[in-house]
Amino acid sequence: MNGPRMTPLLTQSRLALLLICVLGLPGCAGLAAWPTQERPSLDLPPSTAMAPLSIDRQWWQAFGDPDLDRLVEDALANNLDLAKAAANIDEARANAGVAKALLSPRVDALGKASATKRQLSIGGTSEDLDKTTTTTAAGLGVSWEIDLWGRIRQSHEAALARLAASEHTRNATVLSVSSAVVESYFQLLALDNKLRITRDAQRNLKTVSDLELRRWKAEVGTEFAYRQSLAELASTEARLPDLELAIAKTELALHILAGRSPRRLSEPVARIAVMPTLPAVPGEFDTALLLRRPDVASAEQMLIAANADVNAARAEQRPRLTLSLLAGLIASSSSAISGFPLYADLSAGLTAPIYDAGLLQSKAEAAEARKAKALAHYRYTVSLAFRDTYEAMILRESSDRQYLSIQNEVDIRKKSLVLAEKSYEAGRTSKFEVLSEMIKVLNTQLALTDARQNQLLARSQFYKALGGGF
Repeated sequence: MNGPRMTPLLTQSRLALLLICVLGLPGCAGLAAWPTQERPSLDLPPSTAMAPLSIDRQWWQAFGDPDLDRLVEDALANNLDLAKAAANIDEARANAGVAKALLSPRVDALGKASATKRQLSIGGTSEDLDKTTTTTAAGLGVSWEIDLWGRIRQSHEAALARLAASEHTRNATVLSVSSAVVESYFQLLALDNKLRITRDAQRNLKTVSDLELRRWKAEVGTEFAYRQSLAELASTEARLPDLELAIAKTELALHILAGRSPRRLSEPVARIAVMPTLPAVPGEFDTALLLRRPDVASAEQMLIAANADVNAARAEQRPRLTLSLLAGLIASSSSAISGFPLYADLSAGLTAPIYDAGLLQSKAEAAEARKAKALAHYRYTVSLAFRDTYEAMILRESSDRQYLSIQNEVDIRKKSLVLAEKSYEAGRTSKFEVLSEMIKVLNTQLALTDARQNQLLARSQFYKALGGGF
């Protein structure tokens, strides 16, 4: 006896239903037109640039320092924060793949084996009594949720936006790491310069102190002048340990930023012996460039993702339609089934929420709250971008003025020191005035180094504020 078969009428009806649903998918997906997230309106200042600005992504090369270039390259290749950011991108890409997979049918392999022994005959033959019947079935199962209201598509859009946000976040990390390396490197150069200046002053004061000691012993000088020179020497020498400690800490910080292994932490950092020249940077800003800054772009993508989450949460409150198809072959030792008949079952299921104690509504309200938070974060990030730009421009202008003023003061102090030495040699002034002028020269030279560092930092911060070329 042949196994149960589908009648032609039933077969045609089910196939027609499947065909109608498949062909109607584009229309089904368009039943709900969910609002897309547009860029929020912002009260932004007009661009001061006469033409669109562009920044080289390797902006640190503008300082013309090969040692700095190698440090930044090492940091971008080995920094652990960047490794974590790359892993976040991989995770976001996988989540986007999960969301996309839900848009397609799912096909599963099915298999079943059973053994049955009948002790009571009801509607069967007596030969089936006390006989073990084995049955095996193999086939495929296809299930497909028809995305009537765009819930799955909105979840996919949210996942894609989060993927884009994670990529922008990695770019922001690249910018942050490169800026940290550049600024730490400039700090190291400034400390080196301060150490050289202080050691030069130490040697000069040691010479003066030895001279005053000989003058005192020869009774042409005084013990007071000698003690004064000795005190200034001790005061200057006391600055050296702090400078050496700061240099060591800065070198360690650069090693960590560059992703160096613990074995290499004790190695000196390669650097030039002089402060680099100042690169030419734009004197204005571009609003469009600031809105492309990595942290701003990431915040905008997170806002887009939050909007899609709201749409998906609203769509979850609507009915769901699922199609299922089971098909395969049956083999049995029973006389009722001979050969390997084909079995097939096509079904459609519709579910709609009726009562869930406010669960879905609460989910939608939570999604709305996350969207409001994402919007506030976006506006805040844009404000930070403009604040950073204004601060960098103000620092650049003030540091340039400060450097010129201190440079002028250094020149004046050096001339005053020459005059004080001549006056002392002529016997018109005491040695205290000479020592005082020497310390003033030292302090102004140290201040000049700080001013040069501020000039370099201002340029670095300006590149960072404009997004570092991303």
